[in-house]
Amino acid sequence: MALNVNDGAQGSSKSQSSMQQVDSLNDVNSQVNRLQTLASSLPFRHPDRAAIAHNIASFYFEGYKATRQKGDLDQAIVGYAEALLRGMSQPLVNILTFDHLTRALLTRFNDFGVREDLDHSISYFRHLSNLPLGIASVKRLNVLYGLGNALRSRFEVGGRLEDIKDLISLLRHVITMVSPSTDDYYIITYNLANAWKRIYEQTNESEGLTEAISHYRAALTSCPLDHPSRPLSLNELAEVLMSRFQWCGDLNDVKDAATLREELLDLLDKGHPERMCVLMNLANVYYARFEETNDSEDLEKAISRHREALLLCPPGDESKDILLKNLGMSLTSRFNSFGRMDCMEEAISLYRAALRLCPRGHPRRRESLAGLGHAMYSRSLRTHRMEDLAESINLERENLALTPPGHPMRPQVLYNLSVSLQTQYTWTGDTGDVEEGIGHLYEASKLVKSGHPRSRSILHLLAVNLLHRFRHRGANKDIADAIKHHITSISLIPEGHPEVSSMLSNFSHGLHLIFFRTGDVEHLEGSIALSRSAVEHPFSSARKRLTAALLWTITARSTRHPSTLTAYRKALSLLQRAIDLGPTVQTRHEYISGRNILSIPMDAASYAIESRAYEEAIEMLEQGRALLWSGMRSLRTPLDHLRGVDKSLADEFTEISQALEAIITATDVRDFVHTPADTDVDAVTIGRNDTFARDLAEKRRLSGELDKVVLRIQALPGFENFWRPIPFRHLQTAAMGGPVVIINLSEYRSDILITCFNQPVVHIPTPTDFFDRTLEELSELVGQPVANRLMELGIPEHSRIWLCPTSVLASLPIHAAGPISSHTNVKRYLCDIYVCSYTPSLSALIASRSRTLSGSASGQRSLLIVGQSDKSLPGVDSETRSIECSVGSSSVTRIVGEAATPENVIAHLSMHPWVHFACHGMLQPGRPFESSFLLQHNTHLTLLRIAKSHLPTAELAFLAACHTAELTEDGTPDEVLHLTAAMQFSGFRSVIGTLWAMVDEDGQDLSEHFYGKMFAAGAQVASYEKSARALRHATQKLRTEKGVSLERWVNFVHYGA
Repeated sequence: MALNVNDGAQGSSKSQSSMQQVDSLNDVNSQVNRLQTLASSLPFRHPDRAAIAHNIASFYFEGYKATRQKGDLDQAIVGYAEALLRGMSQPLVNILTFDHLTRALLTRFNDFGVREDLDHSISYFRHLSNLPLGIASVKRLNVLYGLGNALRSRFEVGGRLEDIKDLISLLRHVITMVSPSTDDYYIITYNLANAWKRIYEQTNESEGLTEAISHYRAALTSCPLDHPSRPLSLNELAEVLMSRFQWCGDLNDVKDAATLREELLDLLDKGHPERMCVLMNLANVYYARFEETNDSEDLEKAISRHREALLLCPPGDESKDILLKNLGMSLTSRFNSFGRMDCMEEAISLYRAALRLCPRGHPRRRESLAGLGHAMYSRSLRTHRMEDLAESINLERENLALTPPGHPMRPQVLYNLSVSLQTQYTWTGDTGDVEEGIGHLYEASKLVKSGHPRSRSILHLLAVNLLHRFRHRGANKDIADAIKHHITSISLIPEGHPEVSSMLSNFSHGLHLIFFRTGDVEHLEGSIALSRSAVEHPFSSARKRLTAALLWTITARSTRHPSTLTAYRKALSLLQRAIDLGPTVQTRHEYISGRNILSIPMDAASYAIESRAYEEAIEMLEQGRALLWSGMRSLRTPLDHLRGVDKSLADEFTEISQALEAIITATDVRDFVHTPADTDVDAVTIGRNDTFARDLAEKRRLSGELDKVVLRIQALPGFENFWRPIPFRHLQTAAMGGPVVIINLSEYRSDILITCFNQPVVHIPTPTDFFDRTLEELSELVGQPVANRLMELGIPEHSRIWLCPTSVLASLPIHAAGPISSHTNVKRYLCDIYVCSYTPSLSALIASRSRTLSGSASGQRSLLIVGQSDKSLPGVDSETRSIECSVGSSSVTRIVGEAATPENVIAHLSMHPWVHFACHGMLQPGRPFESSFLLQHNTHLTLLRIAKSHLPTAELAFLAACHTAELTEDGTPDEVLHLTAAMQFSGFRSVIGTLWAMVDEDGQDLSEHFYGKMFAAGAQVASYEKSARALRHATQKLRTEKGVSLERWVNFVHYGA
């Protein structure tokens, strides 16, 4: 009697068919009983008993698959072992039984974790691979697959590197047995890649990454676009590319990873359960590239993808804290790049929400602590609030306590804490912070492998702290170590990295400190050379390079180095570019608010004056002041000459510049509302209309197009200087109507320059303590010397002059400097001797004179009166009636009461060359573009809305409202951001404003005298050019006839032509 061996465990279709009949435990038991009865009827050494034992074991094995009872699996293994012993002389039975026993052992290990089973299965697979498998119809490839799976399992259990290396050798052999066009080839290649990835994770050696990437690429190439495993391959390849990027910093890797993750996202429909995770990983890729390149486009993509991922996060999802933290990280970077405080507030709320989801004991609490700590540190740099920095340090200390020695993130946590401690040292001078930071950084440096990208930041900060300690202790070893660490850190950073400028600049500062202590000129020259390299680094942002340039100016000037003037020129050339990175004027203003960069033009001019380069000093002031206005004014550059040479090019410039201006002057909607710490942020964050990203992308595109057009214009003969800094010979034309008095205020030295048309610049020296005394002694320091010098120059009394004060002087009534002594002993102020006007800059004054006035040649002047009368302004009605009497009612259009809406006022401004506002003026501290005229129903005509207007026929604006020429306390006086300047920018040649709150009755009295003077000779000859004299006449009337106090009459100022 001969029996066939059941090979059901092998998985053939015949055995599957027979085994499908065994669909219950009773069936298994029945078959086993039958075979056991048969076996008992045979002699003990009968050859068929091996086959019977094999088949009994196979029934138990299949029964286990149905019942999952361990006893069945144990019986199967015992049965296979018995069959193996009985079938020693039967090759067919021997091979099949070995194969089945090996798989049963592997199954028991997988399901019940019996380690000995795994070791036995590997031994048996190795033995099988050396047998003539063909006689038993056992596929050698399946045996080798089984061995590979067992080796991988043993590596995952025990971490033995030999197992994964054996697996790689095995797979390299197996891959030669299959065709590249088969699915097996993809599977083997993919597993090879996984094995090399495990090698890298185990050894942290780059070879593993390189091999893994190579094999993942091969697997992806062999995987058709519609293959169900393609998403998995895309994800794995992107993951190892990002690992290599973090190791080596090769931007090609992160670029490829972004492409792969974008393809992966396209393969997943909107409702796919993995879409949220893919979006998060894609956002992380873009953010990683942003950190290397500082490309804001990548940052905005990261923010967009993070928001989309958070939108897909279901309630209660355990990964929500990760999504919140990642979005917070990206928004913190946007704040650091553009200064948007709303982004900072949203980021902090996101981090706090993430931290609430990770209470003490949560495995991811440390990540949320790190994120919130970094956000609080970033905000502290902007607000200079010690409580923000203290919270940052406390959070980082808690994080350090949760990151014990041996944890892979401990070096980063030590570094983050050291950053905050260094800032605390610079604020408080506590050397204990430096000592603690140095200790942390030394520990961190020992934990990071030499050459790893993370080590460069650690060594760089260590060098900075060592120099701080040297400043206090004077130990030469600190100098030597600092220089060594600076050199090492710089050698580790790729040439194209955006942090190169900052690292070079810090090294330069260190060498300057060493020079200061030792007097070694070699260190000074090294410092200057490093500063120059930092400023000229093409891959660092304009803002980082500007910071480096500022440090260069300080080093060079303090040492009287011959590169000082070059340093100032470089700084000025970067200043406008750094500011223009923001898409809107509001974001640009946020960047410059409170920063020391705005002193650069005054400091540069003071150095040029010191060198007797007066003309260049004026050019420097013009290049570096009122940058927000000049940036917008450049988009309205007159093109009459260009249009006569190349009309199409002029039209192209106009089209692009108008589109760009629309973005720059767009209302910067801040739709984030700060949420309390115990409030969920979903309603605030998810789906919010983040217009900033859209504006930034469009501004970037248009700026690129405009730059190309400008280059084409500059290539035309006669247009070489188009859109370049204005030379002095052109700036001097601002003095065609009278001298311009520039008062430069700098901590280095302060000076007064007088520019007359076609005459050399006149310099008036000032006392060395001018900077400290100015606010209280205007007469002695400004009024008297200016009046004296103008008289010496032969400027007749009652001539017009223009005042162009800088820094905090822009907020003061320079025109009222006095009393000024004279031979008559009559008490006079500067404005009594000369007719004073103000101008934010020389180019603003030139622009106010150069506009064409189509439609006004007839001399007929129509006046628009905008009035808003209420209980607090009872004199408005009488004020407007008085104006009508002076001007003539036929020439006046009144918008008062219900008609006084912002839209209606803007619409009428273009119809009238003259306008008079009689209403409340509102200041918004820290937000100058929201300063406004208060109109009907509490509506506001804002500074920004006025600046958007383009009024080519406008001539004169009288702003009889409070605060219209007052600067808000935002640290940007030289930007001259007030309603008067906005009216001048929009097209009005002459504007009258107020330096502070005005008395209501003064509006009526001043208007009566002003318009009476303007129209004294008839409407036909009334001209805006007479407005400065008419204002002086009106204020003198207030003084002589009403006897008003000095504070009331000096309030009114004249801007423009």
